[in-house]
Amino acid sequence: MTTFLGRAAGPLRLAVTICALFGLLFIMTGCGALGAMANPKVAWAIQDPAPMSVVVRRADAAEATAKQVDRILTATPASPDAGWLRTVGPKPEDAAGEVKAIKSEPMYAKSHARVVAAEVWARTLADIHSTSGSSPNLLAIVSSDLADAYAAISAKEADIADAKAQIETEKAAKDAKDVSDEDKKEHDKTIDELKKKVSGLEDEVDPLRKKFFAAAKSAAQKAEANARDAVGPVLVNLRQAVDDASIADGAAAVRYPLALKSLPDSVLEVVPVIVADIVEEQTGSRPIMNGFKPDVKLDGTDVKLTLNGLSPDDLGKLSLGDLTTEAISRTKKWVIHAVTLIAAVSSTKDSLSFEQDTLDALLEGFTASGWKKTAAATIPGGDDAKVASATAAKPHAHRAASAAKVGVAEAQAAAKAAAPATTTPSKTDKPTKTTTGKPGTDPPPAAAPETSATVEAPASPRLAPGMPAVCAEYATAACDDPSLPPEIDRKPFCAGVYRRVNGLANDANPGKTCKALLKDMTPVRRTR
Repeated sequence: MTTFLGRAAGPLRLAVTICALFGLLFIMTGCGALGAMANPKVAWAIQDPAPMSVVVRRADAAEATAKQVDRILTATPASPDAGWLRTVGPKPEDAAGEVKAIKSEPMYAKSHARVVAAEVWARTLADIHSTSGSSPNLLAIVSSDLADAYAAISAKEADIADAKAQIETEKAAKDAKDVSDEDKKEHDKTIDELKKKVSGLEDEVDPLRKKFFAAAKSAAQKAEANARDAVGPVLVNLRQAVDDASIADGAAAVRYPLALKSLPDSVLEVVPVIVADIVEEQTGSRPIMNGFKPDVKLDGTDVKLTLNGLSPDDLGKLSLGDLTTEAISRTKKWVIHAVTLIAAVSSTKDSLSFEQDTLDALLEGFTASGWKKTAAATIPGGDDAKVASATAAKPHAHRAASAAKVGVAEAQAAAKAAAPATTTPSKTDKPTKTTTGKPGTDPPPAAAPETSATVEAPASPRLAPGMPAVCAEYATAACDDPSLPPEIDRKPFCAGVYRRVNGLANDANPGKTCKALLKDMTPVRRTR
């Protein structure tokens, strides 16, 4: 006969594991990660066999979904009769095909980890585009004032996320090997200053959020019937996407400490994806790469990489040396991203929380005026019979980063892009020779079959016409920031700064935002 204690052993072990993870995550990152982990729908992730490669994918899928939701709400022109409104939320057969395709990818096929629904949302929402409409965005169909208020709060949220990311970077710098006691005190001082800044920003944004949610509910309640009928189902699907992204974000936080030991093997898994992405960006076609066997060595976050087994058909006109150099740069960035993943998880949680509250306020206003809530699109689980019988979706085209329209939250994130650059430099830091293969700086690995040419630098970044002078001043200061760590490649970093600053062009007062961003770059950072 099975005793009570025997029956309880499994749940007790699970409870102990959960408590241990809560403790570990609190020690590692504080309350931010715990907030993502607190979602009761993510307990399965503790025993899920996801390696670090999948954990990072889950966090990235959550972040990508949050950005797509923001873009659709604030940067996609719309009309009540626009056809794209009916495509927000995949059809059941399409969703099943997406899950089947993702399950067949090497890192999932090998690990048998669960495919989170956010992977599907991130892919399908990214396919939605519009260039015209009677309103500049979805929020404006409900009320022309909502988009401006949303943008103002997003700017504050971006500042908070930036400061929180700086705190995590300072913590990592403080805990680095051979850091002197004097430097640790400097890092602690900076951390305390950043915490005060976060507290002050949160005090500023909280009343703005409450006022906005009340205004959103009131505006939705007063919206015309045709607007409610057109926008309501879209909001329902976006709300489901946010919920699924929150699950992915929490699952990444839960599994992260258990997956750390798999980092070296995970790097081997992501290198082929990185290489294929680069080739596709440069040649327009994704290589098959049969027989590709990269040699990867990790020394902390330093990466040494040799690309073996690539054929001329795989490379096209791309130089193997240039490919190796760029692959090393991206691989190292992936490793750093993986090591500091919990900070990204916390930032994504904050973005999703704001989107959730916004969507809830709008939907409550619609239902209060008599609108009947529709059913949301659902993404089947990997073991669903629909997935087994589905036709796998075709690969989505990989696109290099571009200046395409982004939502206000991403456009306001120019400061966040500079977050890795804010660590207090060690007084004992000395320039060291690296082998990270940054384009235009480091030579390619000696094992590469041919000499690498320097990766061609992008054209000098420029501001969009009509942007205020203070935006140029901020962009220049951010690009020339002397506190940028040596592993950050300045050329793409600076291009990203200008891209995000140009994204402010549609703001009511871009000069005010740029002035605030410039002010945020303290004199210490600007002259260090």
